[in-house]
Amino acid sequence: MSARVRDLNALFFARQKSMLADLEALVVRESPSGEPALVSDLACWIAARLEAAGIAASRVPCAGRGDALLARAGPERGGALLLGHLDTVWPAGTLEGIPFRVEAGAARGPGVYDMKGGIAVVVAVLEAVARGDVIPAWGLTLLLTPDEEIGTHASRDLLVAEALKRDRVFVLEPAGEGGAAKIARKGVGLVTARFSGVAAHAGLEPEKGASALLEMSRFALYADALADVPSGTSVVPTVAASGTTTNVVPESAALSVDFRLWTQAEGERVLAGLRAYRPADSRVEVTLDGGVNRPPMEATEASLALYRRAAALAKTLGFDLGAVRVGGGSDGNLTASAGVPTLDGLGPSGAGAHARTEHLLVEDLPRRAALLAGLLEDAA
Repeated sequence: MSARVRDLNALFFARQKSMLADLEALVVRESPSGEPALVSDLACWIAARLEAAGIAASRVPCAGRGDALLARAGPERGGALLLGHLDTVWPAGTLEGIPFRVEAGAARGPGVYDMKGGIAVVVAVLEAVARGDVIPAWGLTLLLTPDEEIGTHASRDLLVAEALKRDRVFVLEPAGEGGAAKIARKGVGLVTARFSGVAAHAGLEPEKGASALLEMSRFALYADALADVPSGTSVVPTVAASGTTTNVVPESAALSVDFRLWTQAEGERVLAGLRAYRPADSRVEVTLDGGVNRPPMEATEASLALYRRAAALAKTLGFDLGAVRVGGGSDGNLTASAGVPTLDGLGPSGAGAHARTEHLLVEDLPRRAALLAGLLEDAA
């Protein structure tokens, strides 16, 4: 196997210039989550690129969020799902201030690291499959969702259905610190608490008011106390709104609470705690909406077996593939919670996700393509 892996390495390093051209084409096609037409335009370009390479691809509309990109090769059951997303956090027009460029071996631009680099990798691998240069041991599916950055609500059913057809999932999200694979991710929860009180004149008769703002403040402190640092559970009040004018006791307020957790049990504990809140002022009504948006991607023996195979292949390719647990969620959380062994963070190394310093290491593009191709050819 080691000789074959080295051959794959040489194959993709010979195509590094083509991969970089694809990366530029992906980045200059801005695809913010909130603009479905632009996301669909990117899906259209990728579909055409794959079709030109000999891979059948289609676009699947996802209500209100644009098109997902779907491509298959080989049998439709068993094998691997290659997973990523089309959307970025960057608004249209960001390219004007952060143009695509390559400096000192690093490619820069909005979405280059999260996660258009991973898309460039998987396009190169599928092109090699079409040419017969890479021969997967089993069938495979590529799915790029249009709404991962905002919760994967519109594409979730499609994603889970495709994952359940396969035996494993390889997520092309960017690598973790030091180029590591991501073997676990925190679950992500979001609750919005709404407070309905009684308005009154703040100067003439404030005692007749029931302040939604004060109750919201008490709730924020209560929610904060549900965090559990030893367990890695964070509970963070984030966005708040209240009041209409300065001389009125606020009759309404709303507060968003973000919470992150390593285990499903912790998610259940935090939700139960939030729902158990009782207002100090009985005249204020409190209602909660939301819950765990993405279950945690917990490491299992099956997913760790995928990691060990990937790490062994990486060693043959000449680099160490570390393993990290990260706080951010991805679509890999959804496939893992559906019971399909999932290995995340197989995209290129870099840094600065969601930041103006976002970049990836150009030399890692062919190396990651060789790693993914080796995993697809592995019959284990």
